[in-house]
Amino acid sequence: MSFTADVKTELSVIERFSVAQKRAYAYGFLLFGKSFGVRSVSCASDYECVIESFSAVINELTGVSPVISNLKSGKWVLKIQMSDDRKRILEFFDHSANEISLRINHGNFEDDDCYFAFLCGVFQSCGSLSDPNKGYHLEFVVQHNKLSGDLLKILTDSGLSAKYILRKYSHVIYIKGSEDIEDLLTMMGAPNSSLQLMGIKVQKDVRNKINRKMNFESANMSRAIEAGLAQVEAIEIIEKKQGLDSLTDELKELALLRKENPDMSLKELGASLSVPISRSGVNHRLAKLISIAEKYR
Repeated sequence: MSFTADVKTELSVIERFSVAQKRAYAYGFLLFGKSFGVRSVSCASDYECVIESFSAVINELTGVSPVISNLKSGKWVLKIQMSDDRKRILEFFDHSANEISLRINHGNFEDDDCYFAFLCGVFQSCGSLSDPNKGYHLEFVVQHNKLSGDLLKILTDSGLSAKYILRKYSHVIYIKGSEDIEDLLTMMGAPNSSLQLMGIKVQKDVRNKINRKMNFESANMSRAIEAGLAQVEAIEIIEKKQGLDSLTDELKELALLRKENPDMSLKELGASLSVPISRSGVNHRLAKLISIAEKYR
């Protein structure tokens, strides 16, 4: 199952809602569905459990029995078939039959919890989430411009960083921040999905830190190997041009040790000398050897 499927399945368990919250939930589901007017009231979902749960809520609230059908595409569609039933639905949510432009009627919300239930219904109707393993993106695809503006205001008033974009002929309200998405999931009633997202984010952060550390260590190792080979090359030049016996005892000992151990770290080189010296001391002596070799390049 996709992450969207997990979230919508969790949100479909609406026994937690009061009657007022169920009304707000049903309102969001229908208002942001396929159609909401005297000629047609319908909505759709990719998930049977979601549409069946919603149908039960509509019947409980209004006494109307919706008709559910399964399309060849796999979508589940809920329709209010009878004209009188559609009018009853519109009246129940305080909408008139002759409305030209759909807007959110805030009279359907008694308190903040009703707004969160409403957002839950809206998400069930037109929302989706990307796989958090790939990125953080939650969006609502809305058919009507003014409805999208009303939804955007509710989200931003709730403290969420929601934004708007026009995609082809659809109005899209989206949220990118992982923390805002977690907050919205919790508000709508999907705390398990919110915790799952947090867990994935922690795993990604740990994995990224490990990768950065490995890349850093790999880069350091590559630089150390390159430096060691360059030092060996300098020592071979000195050996060929003037012989290692021409060097001081300290430089000769280090030159021979480095030549035999091109991959040894500076700290290990210093510890392996007859008179151990620090890493910086080894580095200073190697710099002298390279300086001598530069005369012959």
